[in-house]
Amino acid sequence: MPDTAGTRTTSPDGLPPGAAALIETSKQLLIDGGMDALRVAKITAAAGQNRAMVNYYFGSKAAMVAVVVDSLIHEAVEELVTQAEKLPRGESRVGAHVENTMELMQTPEFLSTIDVIPTARRSGDLCGRMAKLYEWYREMNAECLDPEAHEAGTPRLNGLATLFVALFDGLAIQWSLDPEAMDIDQVTRLLKEMFTFMLRPEADDSSGPAGVPSED
Repeated sequence: MPDTAGTRTTSPDGLPPGAAALIETSKQLLIDGGMDALRVAKITAAAGQNRAMVNYYFGSKAAMVAVVVDSLIHEAVEELVTQAEKLPRGESRVGAHVENTMELMQTPEFLSTIDVIPTARRSGDLCGRMAKLYEWYREMNAECLDPEAHEAGTPRLNGLATLFVALFDGLAIQWSLDPEAMDIDQVTRLLKEMFTFMLRPEADDSSGPAGVPSED
């Protein structure tokens, strides 16, 4: 996992029991009630901890929230790591990854990371941490989409992984607002078609849409 300016970026495994209880309680409150639910009094009461333990273990509420965010994104990307090891080779790999990510997108844990973004944008430290975590997230999606091109460091694949992440973040927002309005099956089919086509060797940067030569 990438370094985030020397700060802790792993799941709460290995933390002292009291610290782990605060993190797990905070994660559940975030999932259930969004960022507004992360109040020190509420967290410590639910975790059965003294309020002073937040500063004792983490230094501040902001630092604790950063570990909560790290943990949630870590779990999501670790799921991608596990999936990547099981994905088939060839064109069917793209379709399998789209289906897996569509399922991941609908989980409360994934949706809770979207809740954090508005706050992160206004917090220098949290913004930087999430940016690093998203970098890792993009890398794992690149590995899932095309491991050979990812190993070669293909710029085009990096761009496609960025687009993939952006699409699923946007889809998660739409789905969370009105699940009934989204035809998941249709969207999944379109994403499979789109990324399967864009990852074919002939669909490279020298061509425009559908293989039409560019004007340069």
